Amino acid sequence: MKKILIILLSALSFFEVKAQEAKVTSIINFTGTVGNYPIEMKLELDQQTDSVAGEYYYTKNSSLQKILLEGILEDGTLTLQEEVYNDKKGHYEKTGSFRLNYVDQIYLNGNWQKPGENAKELTVKLTARENLKTFSPSSYVFQYTRNRVKLDYLPADAQYYFNLLSLKVFVNKSMRWAFVDFDDVYTKEAEIILQDLNFDGYLDFKVPIYYPGLAKGDYAYRYFIYHPAKRGFIQNKQLNDMGVVFFDAVKKEAQTVDADGSGNEGTQYFKWQNGKLFIVKEERVYEDDPYMHYTYYKIENGKSVLIKTEKKK
Repeated sequence: MKKILIILLSALSFFEVKAQEAKVTSIINFTGTVGNYPIEMKLELDQQTDSVAGEYYYTKNSSLQKILLEGILEDGTLTLQEEVYNDKKGHYEKTGSFRLNYVDQIYLNGNWQKPGENAKELTVKLTARENLKTFSPSSYVFQYTRNRVKLDYLPADAQYYFNLLSLKVFVNKSMRWAFVDFDDVYTKEAEIILQDLNFDGYLDFKVPIYYPGLAKGDYAYRYFIYHPAKRGFIQNKQLNDMGVVFFDAVKKEAQTVDADGSGNEGTQYFKWQNGKLFIVKEERVYEDDPYMHYTYYKIENGKSVLIKTEKKK
């Protein structure tokens, strides 16, 4: 019996470190028109299920008025339903739908229509901001090797955490890159998110990671930037140290957010220059303070230089 148990444990350990194909989500940004109205659209495409989620906004209404999207990409045709929150009724309402042909991995061409059989259609013409011909998401496969970690101090969640041991990137079934520098990096799902992190047109990728035992701020990412001259990905330490970073492809801006749970909150805005991120603006609110506090910077000689501060109600 003891011998059988040892064999079973050995088999389990082998299973834990076996290579596993990662779920891949591509974040693609499109710019163009619905009828005569300019729009900006961001879509998240699940490569395994072909399901699509996202949002868009009319540029005349600003990015604050975003319309939610959900649908599927099937045989080169993208079908999306849109929803808008109705403040008076207190729920989301379907306000239209898109039927678009995904052409040459760059263009979305088709129509938008309001609900109803005889509703008027508007022509839609969109172009991807990313260079998808050079980097085709469908050509890439990511494989994890990871091992279930023992977390005695967190028994309730211990079963969901893994040590990330290695990550391999395959292009058209040929392995191109392998990464093994993952000391004390924990994962849950094997997941990769493709996204243009530095707004150069090439898709980069980020790996969700988790921090056991933290109730707040319990996740972040490892970020990998594609360098065309080197034809490879390099892990970006600055982004890794920033943790959770949001990327605005229209403004070519990165953002971080912090909050202490007591009403003290801030948003920092960054711009890329020479491969580094520099803060250009900060917005902050404080508990029991009616003002929004602004700090502005300019990038000068490789540094963020303070320009001015102000506050507004």
